[in-house]
Amino acid sequence: MATRKQTGRAEGAAYAATFKALYDKAQNAVEEAVYKGALRVERDAKINAPVDTGRLRASISSRLNNSDKTHVYSEAGTSISYGKFLEFGTSKQPAQPFLFPAYNKNKSKIKNDIASALKKSLRLG
Repeated sequence: MATRKQTGRAEGAAYAATFKALYDKAQNAVEEAVYKGALRVERDAKINAPVDTGRLRASISSRLNNSDKTHVYSEAGTSISYGKFLEFGTSKQPAQPFLFPAYNKNKSKIKNDIASALKKSLRLG
């Protein structure tokens, strides 16, 4: 016959496993929503990007960073060195923003998607 202490440990382990499964499910749902948001920003930045040769537009990409599992974020941007000059302008060239407008257009949708993913994964709504 199991003692009360052994039963308590078993129940505690079961609760811990349940919470770990919920955490993992929520983590995956949030990562997916965050990355989906970055893809939206990427798409709109490509639409907004000024085009001369198409090199800038082709360089715009996004990625998910979830390396430490406590801070999840995505990045959308360009590796082309002149991208920052187009986005912010210079003393000789006016700004032709393409990234910030894409982010601003999508930020409320991104927030809603993250909240919805979290609620759904935790069965809150």
